[in-house]
Amino acid sequence: MSGRDDIHAAVPPSVPEHRNVFVLSGGASRGAVQVGMLEVLLDAGIVPHALVGTSVGALNAAFLATSPTHDRVRELRGKWLQLTTRDIFPGGTLTRVGHLVRQRPYLFSSAALARLIEDWKPVDRLEDLPVPVRVVTTPLAGDGAVYHRHGDLAQLLLASAAVPAVFAPVDLPASCGHPGLHVDGGVADNVPVAGAADLAPTRVFVLDASVPARLPRGRTPIDVLVASLGVAIRVGAAPDLGPSVGVHRMTTPDRGVRMTDFSATREHIADGRTAANQAVEEMLRVEQAQRAVQAAPVPARRGVRLWDRRERVA
Repeated sequence: MSGRDDIHAAVPPSVPEHRNVFVLSGGASRGAVQVGMLEVLLDAGIVPHALVGTSVGALNAAFLATSPTHDRVRELRGKWLQLTTRDIFPGGTLTRVGHLVRQRPYLFSSAALARLIEDWKPVDRLEDLPVPVRVVTTPLAGDGAVYHRHGDLAQLLLASAAVPAVFAPVDLPASCGHPGLHVDGGVADNVPVAGAADLAPTRVFVLDASVPARLPRGRTPIDVLVASLGVAIRVGAAPDLGPSVGVHRMTTPDRGVRMTDFSATREHIADGRTAANQAVEEMLRVEQAQRAVQAAPVPARRGVRLWDRRERVA
């Protein structure tokens, strides 16, 4: 029996009173771990009532939100397994040098990423997704993350993935609610748990594909930029959603793969499955213990009434 069959047989479907919100972080090529996590969560009967996504997590969230089913996740797996570096980061060293010489504010053209988004997006407007999704971006003229709930989906996903200096900022129109230049949502909130606050969750599942702390492997602008952004992202405090909300976080080990390298997608998916299985098993243990405490009978009070005590003294 496979690991998927094991967890499916052992875990009962999510009980109706739960409202599940999935939070999908950024992480570039590590976004593949979210595919494995989604497979296990759905196998366990845990279906999202809403999703929040930053950068590649926003792309995964929007793709799933049209139909959060096993078949849809299987399609997402197929999309990821076909991805190569040039599908998102086209051109070689000379191309990047050319952008710098021409004083362009990016190392890579956004054209390839825009084509991929057009291919992956299930609807034209964010608000038309059957399952609500919040897409996170960072306004250059703002003071924090924006959690979009409506607007042109392709533009929002492009802005959410526009890593500063790697891709050009995206000029969002007023119809998106926050006009102006926006960059990668991960700059302001890479693991956007805060975006779940207004979605009335009882359980939040954090599918964390973010880059662990690591020293840059080389001296290229991308290596240094990714390491620097990682430091900035990790200093933020996790939001408190209150004692009634269970937060279940899934993380995977660092394989040391460059964020632009998609050669380890299968391994990332497998890592995601392992992390999700552990999170689901731990969640079940905690929920079972809580139910046992709630079901335990309240012991009768053994105190002596005041008048009985007085009678014995007399």
